[in-house]
Amino acid sequence: MNSHDSKSIEIRRRIHLGRMLGEGGIGRVVDGFAGDLGQYLAVKQLRPELIEDHEVRARFEEEAAIMASIDHPGVLPVYGLGIDDEGQLSYVMKKVEGKTLTLILWDPREPVTSVPRRNRLLGILLNVCETVASAHDKGIIHRDIKPENILIDREESVYVIDWGLAKRTGTASSSSAARRTMPGNIMGTPGYMAPEQADGRSADAGTEADVFALGAILYEILTDKRPFAADDDRAEMLGSIHQNPEHPRRINVLLPRDICAVCLKALNKNPAARYPNARGLADDIRAHLEGRPVTAIRPNLIERVRYAARQRPMRALVIASLLVALGILAAFIGTQRWADHRLADKALERIDAIDAELAELETESKNLQSKLAEPDLQESERVRTNHEIGIIDSRWVLGQFEALRVLNSVSELRFIRTSSKIQPLTRQRLLSVIHASIDRGKPALAEALIATLLVRNEEGTLEKPLTREDVKLLKRLAADALDAASLPNH
Repeated sequence: MNSHDSKSIEIRRRIHLGRMLGEGGIGRVVDGFAGDLGQYLAVKQLRPELIEDHEVRARFEEEAAIMASIDHPGVLPVYGLGIDDEGQLSYVMKKVEGKTLTLILWDPREPVTSVPRRNRLLGILLNVCETVASAHDKGIIHRDIKPENILIDREESVYVIDWGLAKRTGTASSSSAARRTMPGNIMGTPGYMAPEQADGRSADAGTEADVFALGAILYEILTDKRPFAADDDRAEMLGSIHQNPEHPRRINVLLPRDICAVCLKALNKNPAARYPNARGLADDIRAHLEGRPVTAIRPNLIERVRYAARQRPMRALVIASLLVALGILAAFIGTQRWADHRLADKALERIDAIDAELAELETESKNLQSKLAEPDLQESERVRTNHEIGIIDSRWVLGQFEALRVLNSVSELRFIRTSSKIQPLTRQRLLSVIHASIDRGKPALAEALIATLLVRNEEGTLEKPLTREDVKLLKRLAADALDAASLPNH
């Protein structure tokens, strides 16, 4: 029913009007109660003095028609439009008790950096975007989206209200709306108007203008300030035309990179660079809330890992567990390698100290041998000198065995490679001990060493098998030891 129907809906006879709920430029909303239905309603009335203004009246009627045509849970349903007995043009809609997004944004009980608060507000904005997207699908542009026009009831249902500046596009009725939105007219609210609206081109504003307004609300959710906040409305409108908003992460460094990119894309000065409609913005906000990549920015490596983990939590848990286990293993190996290097360094330092002691023993032994060569040396002194030489020889052999033990401990280290450095030293040390045992009158010791090496070589228990040349050398040394053992006085 519209104002040209001959039959009146007789609002005052069927609906009891009460207190005023709100007032705007061309009308007011009053409380209503339908006695026959037992239902509370909201009645929007056109100001009586504007009833003869055909342009304003047509806009009022179109607002009701637009709301009725969207048919979305986020738009208050319209139950009727007509003129009452007093000649007042009104339409009746669902009444909702709640508060606007402005009051929620100003609520000081939670800091702006609170993640639960941000996610709750993003959920509200997502509902707003889906409502506006439904209007965009029908060729309807709101043109005055702002926190004051977003209503949240006690059940957290979200409504987009005040469609008084809305227009249709792509239909026959759009031509009349275009005539009412003449070039040079500024329609909207400073701080939320797209540049094309603030620049007086409201007639050219498309769905991207609503996206800009939604981006401004998103900026306010993220930073607790409007993107072009200024001292007066004119400065704020000029800011939306000429200035870029401060990056949200400069205000709050804890903000995720992806939602900031979504916000700045929606606030782009160029309509073609924004989301083409509220559906695209809604998809990216939902993707952010669900932990999926957004289209506004290419995710970096850390973000890709985080997205994958949210999409497949069990697989991510397994991979994370494996990575932790590998990290622990790597740390253990690294620690052991460091410890083994320390042990190897200390072992080689010990070898150097042993070699220094052996060199002193060699010098002492040579001095005693020179003393024995003296012709006038008394027999008792000769016996004592021979005894000292025997002690020195034993100490020398024990020192060589201590060096072999140290070298063997280094060769057994697991986490560093020492074979290329230690094995030649061990071979040289063994041959030195065998030669010394023969030369110093201890052939049995030499035979025991050689026999042990040959047996272990045949059993394959040596870390590095003996070469043919080594075997021949040891057998030759074994023969020398046998000959030395057969000599008298041995």
